[in-house]
Amino acid sequence: MSGGSRAAKAPVVCSARLLLALALISCAAVPAIAQINSDQMRQRYDKSTKGGSIDDFVKKLNSNDADARLEAVKSLGASKDAKAIAYLIAALGDPDMRVQAKTVDILGELRATDASPVLIQYLFLRSSDYKLKQRILASLGKIGDQRSARPIVEFLHRDLDPETRGTAIFALGEIGSPDALEALGHISVEDENPSVRRLAGEAASKVQAHQEVRRKEVKGPSETFLEPKAPPPQE
Repeated sequence: MSGGSRAAKAPVVCSARLLLALALISCAAVPAIAQINSDQMRQRYDKSTKGGSIDDFVKKLNSNDADARLEAVKSLGASKDAKAIAYLIAALGDPDMRVQAKTVDILGELRATDASPVLIQYLFLRSSDYKLKQRILASLGKIGDQRSARPIVEFLHRDLDPETRGTAIFALGEIGSPDALEALGHISVEDENPSVRRLAGEAASKVQAHQEVRRKEVKGPSETFLEPKAPPPQE
């Protein structure tokens, strides 16, 4: 083969190799591009349906559309952001019952101790629906704030239906404060409803168990594990 033929074929071989390399690079890039596009689409969807930040959710809380406010409350709860608690507490005053109820539930799920005093206030409002009161009691039980025990005991002095009364008693058991023991003891013996008496007895046992756990947690190391010192030798 002449030198001229070899020289003519060399550019052809180089071009073929270049095209092959470009093809391989393109194939490798396709999955990455598809992944990026998929992630971008998901982010855009989430932003359009749920909002992208706490500020977006708060804007929806001020909407005239109750459904939008309800979605905002759900998004605030799902955000797990500590700053969301204050906005959720404010949402307790929403005129829509669905928004109120969902907010109460979420505050309980988040164990939002800061919400306890406000939830107690709504518990005692005469305008609050009795179903909402039951939700409030259940949420207070989940939160477990010891400060809630005395107000709930006071609430039990009202004329309540057995279901609401039972929910309040159950909440006291979950909270586990010793402030509830005396009232629970009386109810477990004196209440005319046998189911309520049973619930009160179970709640009192829970409170006692809570207190026993706390005593063990704060108790110092037992001296029984220390070797006794030998008495000094007598002369």
